[in-house]
Amino acid sequence: MSDLPAHTADDDWRSSLTQALGVLVGRPLADFAPDAQYAAYYSGNWLHETESYRDPEWLEPAALTGRTSVSNENLLLLDEIGYPELRFDASRSLFEIDTPAAFPAAFAEDLSAVSLSGPDDLPIVRGADLARSTARHGVDLTSADLPEGTWSLVMAAIVSDGTLPDALRVATGIGEGPDTLVRCAEGGTEVEAAIAAVEHAGIRAHLRAFCDPDSHDLALCPHDMRESGNEDGALVAKWEGAVDQYVITVQRVGP
Repeated sequence: MSDLPAHTADDDWRSSLTQALGVLVGRPLADFAPDAQYAAYYSGNWLHETESYRDPEWLEPAALTGRTSVSNENLLLLDEIGYPELRFDASRSLFEIDTPAAFPAAFAEDLSAVSLSGPDDLPIVRGADLARSTARHGVDLTSADLPEGTWSLVMAAIVSDGTLPDALRVATGIGEGPDTLVRCAEGGTEVEAAIAAVEHAGIRAHLRAFCDPDSHDLALCPHDMRESGNEDGALVAKWEGAVDQYVITVQRVGP
């Protein structure tokens, strides 16, 4: 009897999904750094227009440390039946601290040390780093004693496992298996040509909603993606939703 692991339907699903997502981004996923960390983000004007960017739920200790996820009924991939509710990971999300001078100097120094922005810009920090700094210095960002607009969410990380296939999976509204696929109506010639090489018929139909650069619902941005690939940039995939109201990106976020 062989001691090799048995081939399973899960293996077929993962292989099909990996192949399809490679078609979508224009490169086999094996071409990307296999050991890097990746994340899918939701950002853009819609965070502000719905006031989601200042929802105190993002700063709940359990959310900011990644123990629980955050949901928000205003933040959707597509406003159509069948797509899963987006779940967000506040620990991997990015926050801007608007008034660092309002805090104790040691806290401001902590933020500066972990900031992802330039030295002359306001600190932008990951939620997990923000959780550690606030706990260390006893800072409550929701305190009424702080100036209004002390903090804001700038990029909400959609829950994923840190791999590229999973970040692309959640960015395209695909659940854990083939029963989560949404069958979209056939698109124009350009749409069908863009996904013609996708081998799995169900995934091919689902991705019709995510491969059209002219869509008014969720437009793929192939120019930005190609530029990033040519320059070995962090951006892997990008969509603009509701005519530039929100942006979904998949990015490399760590080595």
